[in-house]
Amino acid sequence: MVTHIEHDPGSPDTWTWDVAWNRIAPAWDGVLLGVMFDSAFDLVSMKARRLARMSPHFVGVDICMPMDGTLIRGRREVGPVTMPVSRQSLALVQERIAGITPEHDVSFIGALYPYRVQLIEQLRAAGIDVAVNPHRPDTTHDFLTSRTNQPEWLDYMAGLAASRMTVNFSRSSAGGYEQLKTRVIEATMAGTFLLTDDKDRTRHYFAEDVEFGHFPDVSALPAVVARWLESQSRTAGAQSARVKAEEIAVTDFWSRTDLGLRVRGLPVTGIPVR
Repeated sequence: MVTHIEHDPGSPDTWTWDVAWNRIAPAWDGVLLGVMFDSAFDLVSMKARRLARMSPHFVGVDICMPMDGTLIRGRREVGPVTMPVSRQSLALVQERIAGITPEHDVSFIGALYPYRVQLIEQLRAAGIDVAVNPHRPDTTHDFLTSRTNQPEWLDYMAGLAASRMTVNFSRSSAGGYEQLKTRVIEATMAGTFLLTDDKDRTRHYFAEDVEFGHFPDVSALPAVVARWLESQSRTAGAQSARVKAEEIAVTDFWSRTDLGLRVRGLPVTGIPVR
């Protein structure tokens, strides 16, 4: 069973997975794969830890961060992994972005947490024209407006494709935790050149200074942007990353999950990824 275990289905303000798991686990030899997106928050990791302690047939699957040993000492979990994308969804993306010509040199697309608003203001103060959520018909300036009336996912992907480069900030509102953002795969899948500040996550999938650019902090970003705008290899690097991303998006979640299950001696999903 694969589920998002941070909240109850359809009820973001409730959590009763421990009640359900307590009833299911004793009489079932299957596995509960508890997928998490915000395990950097103590409350989320606490929930997963509770389920892990109830049965060895619970496996934490984290989209953003490493999980080994964080729920039960010495126990193998799964993560970070990329968000799974079906081949049908991939085909829809390819159809939606076909023929799009980049309009913006640099974009930021995503939730405007307060720290991100400050970073974007610093970029603009440094002379970088950053298009913020250009896929939207309205103007977003804070977290609330960026999360309200959001366009469809395919429109979001088209917004990424309409940028020569896009900026990824690897932290969330949880604090100073480096995360593998789903935007890393989405941006590369859309064919834009990714600029990211994470030190560890992206290079597990793509070649640094070839298929993506790294900036250590916002003060360094203007020079990084200028260098890649002038680089003759940027387009080829983005295309190479796109080919990889289209395969990673379909295979990474299931293959890494099955690897973790095998290490734990648990039944695998057996989902074909090729």
